[in-house]
Amino acid sequence: MTEPLARPKRKNPLRKTRAPLAPQGVRSRTAQGLTAAAAEGRFALQVCEECGSVIYPPRDACPACLSVRLPYRDVEPAGTLVAETTVRVSPDTYFRERVPWRLGTVKLDVGPLIVAHLHGDALEGARVRLSLQLDKSGAPVVFALPDPPTPNMQDDPQLREMTCDPKFRRVLITDGRNAVGQAMAKAFAVAGASILFVGIADPWK
Repeated sequence: MTEPLARPKRKNPLRKTRAPLAPQGVRSRTAQGLTAAAAEGRFALQVCEECGSVIYPPRDACPACLSVRLPYRDVEPAGTLVAETTVRVSPDTYFRERVPWRLGTVKLDVGPLIVAHLHGDALEGARVRLSLQLDKSGAPVVFALPDPPTPNMQDDPQLREMTCDPKFRRVLITDGRNAVGQAMAKAFAVAGASILFVGIADPWK
């Protein structure tokens, strides 16, 4: 079970500050359909119009019948975590700052095998639900969540790298004069933001 997130202590100035890096964001043109689905909060994969195969990773032709009619459609995100591993050393500069990092292979009920980032409560052999998230470079990634949900699930460190939960984070609102900015400030405060910076916009400058 995920431990509830505690308010972080003040940083030791003698310790190294984690570099503000972004993961690699290069994706193929075909994979941009995943980006659109993730931005809309949907789980959509390519589905062949000829044979009905659900396809992952994104392809230009169906591996079963070679059809090129592969639109993105919402599919059932449930599956089973069949294998998992923990990365402790990474050549990627973004993940090098965040190891250990869990990855696993999920067998979807609708067919394909998907390598996904793992929630801390997702266990090998257990049922999971997949979601499409946008990482910090704006690229779509697949994240496996425990099914059913567990307590404090949103406090998982890996999940927080893929979401914008304001809990214990600093928030900047550029315009605090209008009603929208003021409503946002109140909402972020209720959501647990640690510090709110509310700017005063001067449109005449």
